[in-house]
Amino acid sequence: MAHTIPLHDWLRHLDAEYVSTFIKEGGASIKFAVMEDGRKPQFSEAVETRGRELNYAVVKLDAVETKVHMPQDVFFGLAKQVDWRFLARLMIVRLARGIGYDVDAINPGETTNVFEAVGKRNGLDSQSVLRELRRELETRVSKEYRMDKDFRVAMTSLCLCENVRQDQEYGGQPLIDWLTGTNTRVSSVKSFFINTGINRTTARHFIESALFWFRHVGHAGTVIVLDNSRIMLSPNPKDGGRYYTKAMVMDHYELLREFIDGTDQLAGTLMVIVTNGAFLDEDARSRGFGIYQALRTRIMDDVRDKNLVNPIASMVRLS
Repeated sequence: MAHTIPLHDWLRHLDAEYVSTFIKEGGASIKFAVMEDGRKPQFSEAVETRGRELNYAVVKLDAVETKVHMPQDVFFGLAKQVDWRFLARLMIVRLARGIGYDVDAINPGETTNVFEAVGKRNGLDSQSVLRELRRELETRVSKEYRMDKDFRVAMTSLCLCENVRQDQEYGGQPLIDWLTGTNTRVSSVKSFFINTGINRTTARHFIESALFWFRHVGHAGTVIVLDNSRIMLSPNPKDGGRYYTKAMVMDHYELLREFIDGTDQLAGTLMVIVTNGAFLDEDARSRGFGIYQALRTRIMDDVRDKNLVNPIASMVRLS
């Protein structure tokens, strides 16, 4: 019988070894936590609370609502939980501080024109501030090659769209609709010189770009909690929730394997896959990770102590 570790003990190790240290310093890790359904709310709440205390962007995804076998839907699920306008204002304030403007009293959470706010604080008009910050946006965002081209074009445009008066219509909504999957047509963002859709082929690049952007604007990093327990259900319970075929389960495992192999591209990110005991089934007829050996071999410990649980292993069983 596999040994387990108490939930509170593992949370303590997760905080000490990753959230408070390694991830904040730019590291990345993907963990698998096997637990009973009744423990999930407690775990999720604890991770979210600690993440927000340390200024992480916190994202929670559930296979009941998000198609976790489709990378573009994982991105859309992430994007819907992000305040893109707030992040744009954070970036503007950060750039303004970097070139010597006094921005200590400016709250990026307010929806007023942040360029005007910087100008008033420093005795300048908003257009003068905009002209100077355009150069910074060009250097720090438009030419930040660690982000996908179309993503950085979108972020630059969102920053510039914050130069809007209260009596004017906000011009960045098509970009937000495109990022969140509300409107996936590329034609809706052609005017911003974006030519690529967010699809199965490009989505991982957008996910990696978004995770970089969160840190770039000032967050400590990103914590993602993805509950994939739903994919274990067979046959279809027909309860109104999303159902996954065996092929979809394989696609989900393939996506997780790609994330693991590309961990170096997920700077400042902790991703925790929350699952249940059925995930450990190694029977080829099941839906457990035994049906996809490429994933299984990446998260199983080659050497295990007979009595002790390794709290920093890739996969842990929680009690």
